Amino acid sequence: MINTGWFLSTSPKMRYSTGALAYFAQGIPMGLLHIALPAWLAVEGVAASQIATFLGIIMLPWAFKLIAGPLMDHFEYLPMGKKRPWVIGMQLGMVLSLLALMWVDDPVQQFGLLTALGFLINTFTAAQDVAVDGMSIDLVPVEEEGRLNAFMSFGKSVGWAITSAVTGSLLVIYGMKITAIVCAVGAAAIFIFLVIVRERHNERLFPWSKGEASPKNEEPPSFRQVFSDINHVLWTRASIIIMLIMFIDGLVGGYGRALMPIAAIQVFNFTTPQWADLNAVMGLAGAVIALGLGPIIDRFGAKTILGLTIFLTGIHAFTLAGTQEMWSNDSYVLVMMSLWILLLPVIMVCALALAMSICSAAESATQFAIYMSVSNLGATAGSLFYGSVADVTSWSQNYALKGLLVFLLLLSILMFRSHGHPEEVLED
Repeated sequence: MINTGWFLSTSPKMRYSTGALAYFAQGIPMGLLHIALPAWLAVEGVAASQIATFLGIIMLPWAFKLIAGPLMDHFEYLPMGKKRPWVIGMQLGMVLSLLALMWVDDPVQQFGLLTALGFLINTFTAAQDVAVDGMSIDLVPVEEEGRLNAFMSFGKSVGWAITSAVTGSLLVIYGMKITAIVCAVGAAAIFIFLVIVRERHNERLFPWSKGEASPKNEEPPSFRQVFSDINHVLWTRASIIIMLIMFIDGLVGGYGRALMPIAAIQVFNFTTPQWADLNAVMGLAGAVIALGLGPIIDRFGAKTILGLTIFLTGIHAFTLAGTQEMWSNDSYVLVMMSLWILLLPVIMVCALALAMSICSAAESATQFAIYMSVSNLGATAGSLFYGSVADVTSWSQNYALKGLLVFLLLLSILMFRSHGHPEEVLED
């Protein structure tokens, strides 16, 4: 009997747990940099436009994941697996860059250094994401993709939920140095797990260990072949519409992630720990819902579930915009803010599944990285867009603008035809 234990190719449980933990690690910088820290900066009186610009800049590495994709498809150390060496290396970089936040004694006075380190942390985190996605597409059967994306989204949601709650209090009580150490330790624990897991049997655990490349691991293609193949599939109708969907989805997400923590502090009178705790509780609830969506997505399709979720998001935005007289009602505000947080992981798992559904196996890492890069470019644009209008619009207008962006996303989703095998969809 084959030992399926710590090998991704033969153990579905190991594929799900590895994907969940790797994405949990990605949630650590998100919980700190994208949730707790913006709220803390708002409490400290930093302008909304400046916070939004900070978020836009530190998100840029996610927009340039398309550079990492071809590199990972070309440069491989097959004795340790096709993508596993990249996963391990980028996770280690994440640990060290999180630890470097100890240099920031005063985030307000050292805003430039904070932004630079946030950019560096997200560079390693984005590259780890590309490697994990490529490894997943290479090893996961098509019928498992919905469930795997659910586990990944669950892991990331739990990661940012727990991290936001912990760091929201740590920043206020102990400052950045202790907060950085705690985050780095959490990322280091996952690094150890990723070192132990191997893609296939007989592959090396370390470069100096015994083992050899699996027969299933073919030599990497040339850069010319990679770009030729990706160019063949990238500019089809289905692929162009996916890129449009991913960009607008990122635009909505980036706009909301800049708007919501600032509004929570400056309009709805949350404290940093309160906002972080709300994200933790509702983020965990959303993660559980996202986890259960895997089989539903496999049955009804990512397009249907994503469209329904986006429709609810639009209703939410326009409702907030039109009910300003109720913003003084604590119960109403708590419900509305909770619903927004709850929808985030659901949207994420649906968007990931939709993009993955048309990725061909041969160029999986590069193609999927391009779609994710387009989404994250949209997120950067969304945060910067909010920063550009924050000083000249009312809070009600800010939410109405978010609703209009959601409407554009819904229109783009309706344009996508979701049927058939990835290669068949791309030929439409």
